[in-house]
Amino acid sequence: MSRGKLKKLVEELLLQGTSPHKLAMMVSLGLMIGIFPMVWGGTLLCMIIAFLLRLNHAGIQTVNYLAYPLQIALMVPFYRLGSRLFPWVPAMSKTVMRHAGGSAVADKFMLIFLAALKAVGVWLILAPPAACLLYFCLLPPFTRLHVRREGMTSGASQLIHR
Repeated sequence: MSRGKLKKLVEELLLQGTSPHKLAMMVSLGLMIGIFPMVWGGTLLCMIIAFLLRLNHAGIQTVNYLAYPLQIALMVPFYRLGSRLFPWVPAMSKTVMRHAGGSAVADKFMLIFLAALKAVGVWLILAPPAACLLYFCLLPPFTRLHVRREGMTSGASQLIHR
């Protein structure tokens, strides 16, 4: 998506009555949920968060889907960091998967599940502070954009009422 199209999308969201506060929250939460280290979970999390915080569903899902390349790029680092931070089972590797004992399918599934759980643990540690930081970085530009838009619309409405 080009910079001009992204700017136009943000302006459209502001024109729909989205406050700068909610817009910054929507973008920061949508991005942080968008890098969730499990492919299936982001959309559902965005729906729940948007409902609970009364955010624009389409806006948060758009940011979530735009973050998909970042999610793929960060998946391996999340899994590797998870195996270092939570060393309670062997790190997932070809050797470990090949030599999973017992009922091989159940053991391999458990190793994959635990590796995913560790990656989600890392995400839970890193995502909230990153979302807060991103929120506070986005709030000033969105506020300026909102003030500029309000000035333009109030000027246009004054012209119409004359």
